[in-house]
Amino acid sequence: MAVEQVITEFTIHHKNLIFAILFGTIPALLWLYFWLREDRFHPGPRWPIIVTFFAGVGTGALLLALAPQLKHISFSLQEEKIFFFALVEEFAKFFVVFIVDYKSPYFSEPIDYAIYLISGSLGFAAFENVLYLAHPSVIENIPYMIETGMFRFLGSTILHGVLAAILGLIIGFVFYKNTFTKIVFAGIGLGVVSILHTLYNYFIMERVSLNGFLALGILWVISLIVISLFEKVRMIRN
Repeated sequence: MAVEQVITEFTIHHKNLIFAILFGTIPALLWLYFWLREDRFHPGPRWPIIVTFFAGVGTGALLLALAPQLKHISFSLQEEKIFFFALVEEFAKFFVVFIVDYKSPYFSEPIDYAIYLISGSLGFAAFENVLYLAHPSVIENIPYMIETGMFRFLGSTILHGVLAAILGLIIGFVFYKNTFTKIVFAGIGLGVVSILHTLYNYFIMERVSLNGFLALGILWVISLIVISLFEKVRMIRN
């Protein structure tokens, strides 16, 4: 009987882990499909997008490995700590996509920076979602897992895509400029998205509070603005 119980618990745990992977990955893939529609006029091959997505997953694994070292850094203010981790996260996502895609021949138009950065960021979001849903306090409760997955679908997963779009569009505005100008705008963009990420994390800490709903509302408004900016960047000519 003890053996049967062990087998049952093992089966349930791994079944729940599969649910965690599905509920964590599917939202990221749905938003990736949504954002790829912005590239529908001159779409490139999809395999570099897939590679970039998994590079984003790898970014999440890398930051997870570095987390114990980063946690030893002390801060005088909570806001400083939130900003630091937001900056590290945004820089890591940008840097990995830069390494993987910068020399890609498929960077043929200004919005491509946004498309590839979104792909990597949503890969990161998928890893983060799965990690969150696989936590012992969540994985044993399927209804709560579904609820949490939906909340992340409407919140943090959108955040990763929108911030990546903002950074990519900022660089896209200088698509035809020299390398130095692109570096300057990339630095500006990283500062902007890190501040926005910090503000979101600050307000979303207690998701049941009014601050959480306010953060989600602002995020959705920013999303609409970003979507409108795609058309302006798309129209940039050399």
